[in-house]
Amino acid sequence: MHGRLEACPTARLAAFEIVWIFLIFFLFAGSLPPDVGESHYLVKAKHYWQPSWCAGDLFVESRDAHAIFYWTVGWLTRFCSLTATAWIARAVTWLLLAWSWQRLSWAVAPRPLVSLLTVGLMLAFLKHGSLAGEWVVGGVEAKGFAYVLVFLALEAMVRDRWWAALVMAGAAGAFHVLVGGWTAVAIGFAWLFSGRQRPALKAVLPAAAVGLVLALPGLIPAVMLNAGVPKDMAREAARIYVFERLNHHLVYSMFSPGSVVRFQLLVLAWAAVAWMLRRDAPTARMQRVVAGAVAIAIIGVAIDQALVLLANLSDQAALDYQFSAAGLLRYYWFRMSDSLVPVGLALGMAAAIGKLEGARQEPRGIAFPGRTLGTSASPAAAACLNVAAIMLTVANLAEVYYARAQEPVPPAILQSRPAAQGHTQEWYRDWIHVCQWVGGKTPADAIFLTPREQQTFKWYAGRAEVVTWKDVPQDAQGLIEWKKRMDEVFPREPAHHEHGLAAFDDSELLELARKYDATYVLIDRGKSRRRLGLARVYPAGNEANASFEVYRVDK
Repeated sequence: MHGRLEACPTARLAAFEIVWIFLIFFLFAGSLPPDVGESHYLVKAKHYWQPSWCAGDLFVESRDAHAIFYWTVGWLTRFCSLTATAWIARAVTWLLLAWSWQRLSWAVAPRPLVSLLTVGLMLAFLKHGSLAGEWVVGGVEAKGFAYVLVFLALEAMVRDRWWAALVMAGAAGAFHVLVGGWTAVAIGFAWLFSGRQRPALKAVLPAAAVGLVLALPGLIPAVMLNAGVPKDMAREAARIYVFERLNHHLVYSMFSPGSVVRFQLLVLAWAAVAWMLRRDAPTARMQRVVAGAVAIAIIGVAIDQALVLLANLSDQAALDYQFSAAGLLRYYWFRMSDSLVPVGLALGMAAAIGKLEGARQEPRGIAFPGRTLGTSASPAAAACLNVAAIMLTVANLAEVYYARAQEPVPPAILQSRPAAQGHTQEWYRDWIHVCQWVGGKTPADAIFLTPREQQTFKWYAGRAEVVTWKDVPQDAQGLIEWKKRMDEVFPREPAHHEHGLAAFDDSELLELARKYDATYVLIDRGKSRRRLGLARVYPAGNEANASFEVYRVDK
């Protein structure tokens, strides 16, 4: 009976674990919407289903890179507010992630309630060991659904079902082409280094073909982003995307030293655990996929460092470096190692602890180079490791929850304005008030010039913007236009950085607004107290707002 329980949990036990994993996800990521990506993804999903909403906004009218996500989630925005949509879609995503993680954890460490420990460890390693800022559990994005299928692919690898693993990776690519695509490459790496344990190539090629077909709904929109665009424009757009907008995710030489060191330590810990478990065939298959993700990251580092060496030769070489590197580095070489190393380490630790607990029944114990761990101390060591793992999990959740309680505002607010001059709550309150006024008192087709240090205007006000830092298009033509607008609306001169839009004189601001058909200007008074010579429409009468003013642009 006990052996049957360990091989496959009862439906009641599985449901119990899934519910608790879901609650752990809520504790970890249950901040107020919008999360940092939700203000980006969900506004585009809403426009996808309601093209008149925020019409004229550069970002929402740019080409769609994640059509499957917009199609499957965006319809909710026709019946629910963006906030309600976020909570509903979060619940669905977290429930699916909980279900797929519970299956994966049981495949590696088939013991009751261990999946709760492994998911807690995975979240801790993700949060504190990330190299390029990747995450798995958070707000509503396309990659959340993709990772559900990645977990199922890893479970299939543990159970020696290569066919299913490749199909799941392909399906993940439909939601997020890079997550699914890199997972398929990592599975290919695992196949290459599995020796006699691997299936014949002709046996897995049909599965790879099926996976490719399933990935087409995500692959085709990604390929079409730059269709018909001149080569020089595509190269410049890639340079902007990689080196000016997303270097913190894409360029290894620009990562913080602290992130690099923490991730290297995480990889060393994972490698040690994977080596100890190398004789456990099911776990070893999964760890080879993780090794594939690490190999992809190493290739990314090698590309970056080789191009950096070339860039040091001359100024022209530095410019050529950016153009050459951008075309290669834009593919997020570090995404899957960021996510799969924490997964591999968390599950590997659980498997190792399980073997220590059963060492008296399994005399071979866990293999170390040149020796075997003795069985006499194994159960005691397992107990100590279990306690340490539980403490790490609880400490991580407590830290996240405490930080959220200290600043109970949406992450999208904190990301764009993390300090707010020490008045985050007041700034957030005033921001909500001005956005509500805009949504209720201005025409639906109005276009706004908005402050640089925000990314939630469309979320709260439902009006189009000329440009915003967070909402960067992914197609080449949109990227070039975004860069031009950012340089014009938010110049890098100290005066503009200090005073925001109010650094322009009235005639310059009018000219800028009319150029982009903006009918209103929203001023952050925390940046400047200068009263513009335009018609102020908010606050007026009995209205009060210490942080923001709205001015009308007369044609």
